[in-house]
Amino acid sequence: MGLSSSLRLGSRLSRSADNRDSEPPPEYKEAIGSDYPSSSSSSNGFIATSELQVQAIGYDVNQALTGRTLENITIYRVESGEAEYISIRLKKSSNSCALVRASDPRQITQISTIYRFGPGRPPRIRILPYNAGVSVEEALNENVAGELVEVKSRSLVSRGQVFDTSLGKFEWRYGTGEEHAACNADSLLVMERIDRVSLPYGGKSKSGVRVAQFIRNDEFRTPGTKKYSGGNGGRLMMDLRMWDDDKNTSAQGIEAFVVASCILMLKREADRFIDNHIALVV
Repeated sequence: MGLSSSLRLGSRLSRSADNRDSEPPPEYKEAIGSDYPSSSSSSNGFIATSELQVQAIGYDVNQALTGRTLENITIYRVESGEAEYISIRLKKSSNSCALVRASDPRQITQISTIYRFGPGRPPRIRILPYNAGVSVEEALNENVAGELVEVKSRSLVSRGQVFDTSLGKFEWRYGTGEEHAACNADSLLVMERIDRVSLPYGGKSKSGVRVAQFIRNDEFRTPGTKKYSGGNGGRLMMDLRMWDDDKNTSAQGIEAFVVASCILMLKREADRFIDNHIALVV
């Protein structure tokens, strides 16, 4: 599949109820050749073995005040420029979504995320069995089989979210000022593995090993979106070397989980952005 056909596929599948499409990705070769770090973070040994461009419109102030939209999010492989995943929502009234491969005409779900109404009811991620053949509609049913992951806040005052899974225990958090500067990021999300595991080359990993980082800046944020937006897209970089020799877990499966959990963080960010701006005018 070429770049032009993949962009048509992403645009067609990501069309919202009000006919808004995700914007095409930025010029990847220009982005890769820029001054922004795309392969390493020397302070923690992070090396990006996989890079994806998450195309999400999110919300600016005007959109936050005019109501929620139904947006499907397309994720592109930076190296090839082709659409790799699509996060599909079926209802404007719900953030619940299913992650599918863009190249799969059957749209078989890899991972689903279910959002529940009411306080004290955080979203849940369900990792579906390999080759389970679950459709998007079936995946958004809470009774479907699969590994259920309860998403938990790090604390009452933290935006960080913890994911305790059979793949490992992970946390997505917002970067510090120093980390922002190191990545030339206007906005930085960091995913770390917070349990300790045996490494293939000996010894155990430290708690807090960086697995992924999500960068938004003038180079990487979704075209047409603004610096001060909520839930908009950017560049997702992953270091999946930890799973190179793991016989029980594939790097491909880990990548899908990182993508799904990153989108969950963007949706939570968008919800906070909307609620905060509505509160200002009420």
